[in-house]
Amino acid sequence: MIERTVAKAAALERLLGDAGDPANPYGFAAAARRDEREEFPDGYAAVLREAGFHLDYLPPEWGGGFESFDRSLQLVRCAARRDLNAMPATMFSITAATCLRLHGSAQQQDRAAAILRRGGAVGFALSEAEHGSDLLANAVRLLPDGADHRLHGTKWLVGLGQRCEALYLVARTGERGPGAFSAVLLDATGLDRGAPVRTSGMRGIDFAHLAFDHLPVAAADLVGRPGEALEVAVKAQQVVRVMSTAGSLGLADTALRLTLDFAAERRLGRTALLDTPYQRRELALASAALLAADAVALAAARGIQVVPEQFSVWGCAAKHVVAEAVDDLVARCAATLASRAVLRGEGPGGGLFQKLRRDAELVRVVDTSVLANLRSFAGQLPTLARPAGDPAAARTAFALDAELPAYDPARLDLTARGRDLVTGELAENAEGALAELAPAPAVAALVTRLLTALIELPAAPVTGCDQLDLAERFAWLHAAAACLRLWWANRHLPLHGGKPGSPDWLGACLGYLLARADRSDPRRAAALAAPALDTVLALRADHRLFSAAPVPLARTLPRAPAGDALTPSH
Repeated sequence: MIERTVAKAAALERLLGDAGDPANPYGFAAAARRDEREEFPDGYAAVLREAGFHLDYLPPEWGGGFESFDRSLQLVRCAARRDLNAMPATMFSITAATCLRLHGSAQQQDRAAAILRRGGAVGFALSEAEHGSDLLANAVRLLPDGADHRLHGTKWLVGLGQRCEALYLVARTGERGPGAFSAVLLDATGLDRGAPVRTSGMRGIDFAHLAFDHLPVAAADLVGRPGEALEVAVKAQQVVRVMSTAGSLGLADTALRLTLDFAAERRLGRTALLDTPYQRRELALASAALLAADAVALAAARGIQVVPEQFSVWGCAAKHVVAEAVDDLVARCAATLASRAVLRGEGPGGGLFQKLRRDAELVRVVDTSVLANLRSFAGQLPTLARPAGDPAAARTAFALDAELPAYDPARLDLTARGRDLVTGELAENAEGALAELAPAPAVAALVTRLLTALIELPAAPVTGCDQLDLAERFAWLHAAAACLRLWWANRHLPLHGGKPGSPDWLGACLGYLLARADRSDPRRAAALAAPALDTVLALRADHRLFSAAPVPLARTLPRAPAGDALTPSH
């Protein structure tokens, strides 16, 4: 059943060819050259559109090819591992599309679907430079003008703002509270888009600051009911946070792969750099970080279809852990590459690594800041100290061969209401896991440590820095619980292409995640991380994605025929 999760991604790999071939226009060296020139990836985006990649997040009723988030996750990872810019170039409209699915009229949905099916873009305008993540302070106003309205103010950092054909925009229509904001769907023709905004990462992807000077807006352009736009936008961003993990994981795979290639070839005397104790430890920790992030993202991608109402917490926690773990991985890889990590136009991947570093920094904050993400669920933590569980739903969410229910975005909610499928009743359901881990006492000890840490979470509210510190600790513990559940639910499957039921990868992930939860140096758990490097090296030798659901990677050009495309299975 893992094959179903990776089928589309494997087809894409065959289509795009060997990413390591310097002559491949869809490979690493080509991405580095585009980055150097700050070019939009027109050719790469075109071949992805021909394959139907841009349809993968659209529902069938919109003419899309969406099947499930776990399949989309692996698909997007394979595109992003070559060039992260593939995501914004083809899928930046996911936020606007989700908002319109939640409260757009049939006519507005049809309009957006037509634009997106042909490969166009619908922009999403929420942020303002003066207010950042303080959305309740946003000041762009939609003013009444008879039966219609006028729009005044400037929206900030609108993705694909220079080329979008339509724009979903959230503006102030009231004075106080979250109910003071409404949404409009604008024709973007003739908008004042200003000069392109340049960024350090995702070079070539256009961002725009969009200014409105009492722009006329027809009453028919309003989306949904007045006062509901901010709630809808916040719900939509829960989906974006889950999918953003695909970009982080894609670039992390390439960063680690390039570093391992270098470390295996570079020699210190008669010893390969990879076999020196210090570098082997650092790359083992980088491997543990990636395997943990992969497990967290896979679980979240499945969980959003099982319990979307819990993703005001689950999605934010997953986003934090994946982004921070990838940041750590990239730093460890950079230390191994040393000067080669900063080369432009030469070195590993044609000088790609320095692009990967900058891209990782941007994807970490592209949908929200680190603090805003933690703050978004910190207030819910007292109710999650003893959350309710659901064993049947947990089995569906974590077993990679279980059939997922249809995705229903209408079930997204602003709060988890004291429910958490990941940590809920984990201690009560862990007896079987502990018994099975008896032959691996070091891993069993980590499970016990995790259970104790969850039990000790405070049930009373905390404030200030303590609240954000607790949110961060909870995110790492939540991730560790997700890894435990993923291992337990898939003991019969060859995760990472390895032996079914092996606890080695679990021990590496738990050791890393619990160290991060305790704010201690993961090097203290370095002995437990060693199997993670063994796992990653085996996947590298087999030319597969570094994942529990390992996609076979293309090794040769030419590309497969266009008929081997990403057609929906339904």
